[in-house]
Amino acid sequence: MMEAHLGVITCDKCGELMNKEQNVIIIAEGIIEKANTEIDFQGSSVRYACHRGCWDGVEEG
Repeated sequence: MMEAHLGVITCDKCGELMNKEQNVIIIAEGIIEKANTEIDFQGSSVRYACHRGCWDGVEEG
Protein backbone atom coordinates (compact mmCIF):
# COMPACT_ATOMS: atom_id res chain seq x y z
CA MET A 1 0.00 0.00 0.00
CA MET A 2 1.26 3.47 -0.88
CA GLU A 3 -0.05 6.73 0.50
CA ALA A 4 0.22 10.06 -1.33
CA HIS A 5 -0.81 13.53 -0.22
CA LEU A 6 -1.67 15.88 -3.07
CA GLY A 7 -1.63 19.65 -2.74
CA VAL A 8 -3.79 20.02 -5.88
CA ILE A 9 -6.69 17.58 -6.12
CA THR A 10 -7.63 18.01 -9.77
CA CYS A 11 -6.81 15.59 -12.57
CA ASP A 12 -3.74 16.72 -14.52
CA LYS A 13 -5.36 15.39 -17.72
CA CYS A 14 -8.99 16.66 -17.63
CA GLY A 15 -8.86 19.26 -14.83
CA GLU A 16 -11.84 17.78 -12.93
CA LEU A 17 -11.72 17.07 -9.19
CA MET A 18 -10.46 13.68 -8.03
CA ASN A 19 -12.84 12.25 -5.44
CA LYS A 20 -12.89 9.51 -2.83
CA GLU A 21 -13.16 5.95 -4.24
CA GLN A 22 -11.99 6.95 -7.77
CA ASN A 23 -9.21 4.96 -9.43
CA VAL A 24 -6.23 7.18 -10.20
CA ILE A 25 -2.78 7.02 -11.79
CA ILE A 26 0.02 8.59 -9.73
CA ILE A 27 3.54 9.19 -11.08
CA ALA A 28 5.99 9.84 -8.25
CA GLU A 29 9.69 10.66 -8.15
CA GLY A 30 11.92 8.91 -5.66
CA ILE A 31 14.37 6.08 -5.16
CA ILE A 32 14.10 2.36 -4.50
CA GLU A 33 15.87 1.74 -1.22
CA LYS A 34 15.53 -2.04 -1.11
CA ALA A 35 13.98 -4.63 -3.43
CA ASN A 36 13.28 -8.28 -2.66
CA THR A 37 9.76 -9.68 -2.88
CA GLU A 38 8.53 -6.17 -2.02
CA ILE A 39 9.96 -2.77 -2.95
CA ASP A 40 10.82 -0.14 -0.34
CA PHE A 41 10.30 3.19 -2.11
CA GLN A 42 11.27 6.58 -0.70
CA GLY A 43 9.29 9.18 -2.63
CA SER A 44 10.25 12.82 -2.83
CA SER A 45 7.24 14.20 -4.72
CA VAL A 46 4.19 13.37 -6.83
CA ARG A 47 4.87 14.55 -10.39
CA TYR A 48 1.56 13.69 -12.00
CA ALA A 49 -1.92 12.54 -10.93
CA CYS A 50 -4.96 11.77 -13.07
CA HIS A 51 -8.13 9.68 -13.19
CA ARG A 52 -7.44 6.16 -14.40
CA GLY A 53 -10.08 6.62 -17.11
CA CYS A 54 -8.27 9.72 -18.41
CA TRP A 55 -4.83 8.06 -18.59
CA ASP A 56 -3.62 7.58 -22.18
CA GLY A 57 -0.03 6.71 -21.30
CA VAL A 58 1.28 10.24 -21.81
CA GLU A 59 2.31 12.46 -18.92
CA GLU A 60 1.46 16.04 -19.81
CA GLY A 61 2.80 18.98 -17.95
